Amino acid sequence: MNGKKLWNIFRDYMEYFLVYAIIGWVYESVWCCMIYHHRGFINRGYLFGPWLPIYGVGFFVILGIFTLLKVKKPVWVFVVGTVVATLAELIASYIIEATIGERMWDYTGYFLNFEGRIALVPDLMFGLMIFVAMCLIQPGLKKLQNKFRDSKPHNIGFIIITALFMIDLIARIWLGSNYKG
Repeated sequence: MNGKKLWNIFRDYMEYFLVYAIIGWVYESVWCCMIYHHRGFINRGYLFGPWLPIYGVGFFVILGIFTLLKVKKPVWVFVVGTVVATLAELIASYIIEATIGERMWDYTGYFLNFEGRIALVPDLMFGLMIFVAMCLIQPGLKKLQNKFRDSKPHNIGFIIITALFMIDLIARIWLGSNYKG
């Protein structure tokens, strides 16, 4: 495999990660805090910038599960995505509570919640987000990547955004969490 092909593979997957990390930040900071809960703007991420890496990682987990299970039909994308997200959120809630001694979210007042760790509406929202990501955003993102594959502005923009993300990540390792509930 030549260097250009390796670069394209790295750039494509890093772009997927960053796009979904940014979408996750918008969902948490803008939709959840500002619009749904009317709490004003809160940077829900651990980093300074507009990205939540867990959503980027989550995309790859979902992509892997969907590839393994051969999930392609939109209705199954939604159903399987909702189930996977619900299980991931439930497991993550126990792990986070065991490791840092506190809960990072609480759905106690929500309809059909389990111990405040998961609830119907947030989990359906995650299923909808996975559906939109896999059925709408991902195909569009692939088309854009193919269209601008050898574009110098594309590569420069990618390098700048990736560098900003890496600087932010390193800064947070030194400075501690930016999380403000």
